[in-house]
Amino acid sequence: MRLICTALLSLLLAYGIMFAQEAIVTIDSDVYDSMLDQELSNTFNNGGLLIQEPTQTINGNESGSHILIANPPPANNGGSPGWAIFQDLIAGPGGVTITGMTTASTALAGAGFTIEFFTRSGTALGGPGSDPAGWTSLGTVPVTQGVVGPDGVSELFATPVISLNPGDTVGLAMLFTVAGPRYFGQGAPPFQVFADTNLTLITGEGRSIPFTSGGSVFASRGLVGEIHYDEPVPVEFISFAASVNDNDVTLNWETATEINNSGFQVEKKSDGEYEAIGFVPGFGTTTEPLSYSFTDAGVQSGYYTYRLKQIDLDGTFEYSDEIQVEVTIPDVFALEQNYPNPFNPSTRIDFSLAVDSKVSLKVFDVLGQEVATLINSDLVAGSHNVEFSAANINSGVYFYILQTGNNVETKKMVLLR
Repeated sequence: MRLICTALLSLLLAYGIMFAQEAIVTIDSDVYDSMLDQELSNTFNNGGLLIQEPTQTINGNESGSHILIANPPPANNGGSPGWAIFQDLIAGPGGVTITGMTTASTALAGAGFTIEFFTRSGTALGGPGSDPAGWTSLGTVPVTQGVVGPDGVSELFATPVISLNPGDTVGLAMLFTVAGPRYFGQGAPPFQVFADTNLTLITGEGRSIPFTSGGSVFASRGLVGEIHYDEPVPVEFISFAASVNDNDVTLNWETATEINNSGFQVEKKSDGEYEAIGFVPGFGTTTEPLSYSFTDAGVQSGYYTYRLKQIDLDGTFEYSDEIQVEVTIPDVFALEQNYPNPFNPSTRIDFSLAVDSKVSLKVFDVLGQEVATLINSDLVAGSHNVEFSAANINSGVYFYILQTGNNVETKKMVLLR
């Protein structure tokens, strides 16, 4: 009887160890090369390798608006604290940003553990996990196991932000502490592939001592859980604002990132439809914040609405938010001092009209002889300016006279060469 009990106890202990941790088996590089070759050459199908998922959408305006579902629980294998799992992420034609995950672990229901995330350019599978070179730590995040223990998955947790440009392959490593990883797979078949139109997940392998040549390697070991991600917008606006200076409306905007950005068509409307009034070139693809500015000069008084039409290199476009501005009529007749003064060879003269007027603006020398006629026409009420070029006259003191009906004002300016 004692022998039977001892035998049963031994079997139970063995089963518990198998449940918590892989048997120690090492796969050499030739086996990995063969697996990767098979991965690339196979025609994937639901029965063996590829699981084609529809794009799962929660809310396109919220972080983690799409979900790529990998293996459902329960996991059938696992490792110990300090182990890591490795997998590849491949972006579709639009690029993606990973924002959250769920994953399986050896933790009890409701227990906490941590995962440190590492990424590298190119594949994580077939050998890169044995060397720290090329890997970048993105930081460690806290994770809580869900209501089911090792047979379930964690609660949804925020990952470090992982951005993939269109077509990029990024290797991902997840190093578990406090609890060990659990995953799906017990043999060495081709890697599993989960894909939708935006993101492909190739998974994966487990390592007992990651980023070293020691320890043991297990493959294929598939992720149990989900990956939550966003599709990046072609241009991410930080701000869009307008300011009014007399009859000039200046638009300023900033972008956080740009993807294939040809530029911005500036559009304006007062009554009726928008019309294009200018174009500001973009910077193609960049992750650096950028600032832009456009001035709509000489705008008549009234209410106006502006927007930006952001145009991609392939011709697709999106509109910015709208901005409304008011350009007001000056309530006085005024002639401003030219700037710069003294000047060489040109200067700007600003003036304002309280009502629509027949305007004469002329330049005279100290002898009262007319040097130039700058304006002799009807102008609407508002702020105006004109550039005076003195390239063909001599240095000296000059006077400019603004006249509208019974209103006359004179200012002095100095040309220095």
